[in-house]
Amino acid sequence: MQNRLVRALVATATAGVMMGMAAGEASAAPSRTAGVKNAVYFIHGLDGKHLEVANAKQDCKAVWGKAMSDLRTKGWKGKFVTWGYYKKNTNCTRKVNGNLDTRIQELGRLLAWDIYKNYSRHGKKVDVVGHSMGGQVIRAAITGVNKYGSSSKWPNYLYVEDVVTLGSPFKGAGMARSCAAQGHKQCSDLKPRSNFLSWAGQNPQSRMKTDWTLIGSSDDDAVHSGSAIGMKAAHKVVYYVNQGLEHSSIKSAGGNKKYKFKWSDDNGAHWGERNERRAPLRYTYEALRHPAVW
Repeated sequence: MQNRLVRALVATATAGVMMGMAAGEASAAPSRTAGVKNAVYFIHGLDGKHLEVANAKQDCKAVWGKAMSDLRTKGWKGKFVTWGYYKKNTNCTRKVNGNLDTRIQELGRLLAWDIYKNYSRHGKKVDVVGHSMGGQVIRAAITGVNKYGSSSKWPNYLYVEDVVTLGSPFKGAGMARSCAAQGHKQCSDLKPRSNFLSWAGQNPQSRMKTDWTLIGSSDDDAVHSGSAIGMKAAHKVVYYVNQGLEHSSIKSAGGNKKYKFKWSDDNGAHWGERNERRAPLRYTYEALRHPAVW
C-alpha cells in the first residue's frame, strides 16, 4: 500500500513538471558571471534617410561592422546577432518585415520572441547593444514581457544579462517631431513625453538581473546627452563636446584614442571625470564583460 502511494506521488510530481515544461516555465535563471561568451544582439536605429514608409532600410553590416570588429579585436568570443526591423534591411542575421509605421512596442514584442526562442527557453542568456531607437526596442521587449508575459502574445520570460545603449532617446528626441509630422508612427513614439516613453518605464529587468549602461555624447545633435542617459540605470557615461562623437559615429568609435568623459555607477548620484583611452566601444566591451563586478 505504501509503495503504491509513493509511486502515485512520484507520478503526480512528474506530470506536474512535464506540464510546467509544456507551458513554457523557466528553469532557474542563469547566474551573472564575468566573461566574453554571451551572444550579443545588435539593434540598429531609425532610418532617417528614407522617410517613405515602404522604403525604410538599414544595412546591418554597415551599421555594426566596426563595432563587431572592435569587440572581436578586444577578445569577445560569443556569437553576434544583428537584428533588423525593416523589410528592406540587408546583411542582418535576422530581420522582421517592419516599416516606419511599425510601433516600437510591436518591435519589442518581435525581438522578445527572437531572444526567447533562440536563447532564453534553452536557459541561455544574452547581451544587447542598441543604437538610437534600438535601445528603445530592447527596452520595449523587456517591459512588454514583464507586463504581458502571461498572455500568448508575449514570451513568459527573457534572460538578458547586460544592455548597452549608444545615443538612445530615453526622454525622446526633438527632431522626431518633424518626422512625426509626416505621420510616421515610430517617430511619434520617439517624441518627448510620448505615450510609448511613458509606457516603457524605468530600468526594466528580465527574469535574471539586467544591468543597463547608457552612453551619450555632447556632440550628438540628434539625441541630447540628457536624453541618452534619461532612464534609471546603474551606469551612465557622457562624452564631452568637440570630440567628434556625433549621433551616427558614436556606435563606431573604438580604438585607442583618448576621450574625456564623465561617468556614474550609481544612477547619476555621483559623477567622476576621466581623460583616457576609453572610446564608446571600449566602454561597451567592458560593460558587457564585467557584469559580476559592476
